[in-house]
Amino acid sequence: MADFFDDDINEQEDEDIITLHNYETDKDEDFYHLATLDVDKKWYIVMQPVQPLPDIGEDEVLIYEIVTDKNGDSTFKPIEDEAELQKVFDEFRNELEKQGFDIGCECDCEDCHHDDDDPDGGNCCEGGCCHMH
Repeated sequence: MADFFDDDINEQEDEDIITLHNYETDKDEDFYHLATLDVDKKWYIVMQPVQPLPDIGEDEVLIYEIVTDKNGDSTFKPIEDEAELQKVFDEFRNELEKQGFDIGCECDCEDCHHDDDDPDGGNCCEGGCCHMH
């Protein structure tokens, strides 16, 4: 299950923008709230910076687990387990595809296509990603 927020709406409405405080720079930074995901009975939030940030690429997202603290408030917890982070990111990509977004391939290969069988003799890797040669 996922809740998605349209980018056009994000540009027009402040309610889909989350402000986080960066303790390293001691500044507040705004992020688009792209999605909330339920993965393995845990909730996660996917965000993207409103303004470019030096340590986050324009095509990158931030993913945090949403946890409830002892006061009953929701907080964002960094995901330290790489396998868990990858699983949530894969679910985010799957949800985007279900919503009709063309997300392309993570390999960034220009001649990449996704087929179970590559009739043109390309080199297929895991997940059906085929690279032409």
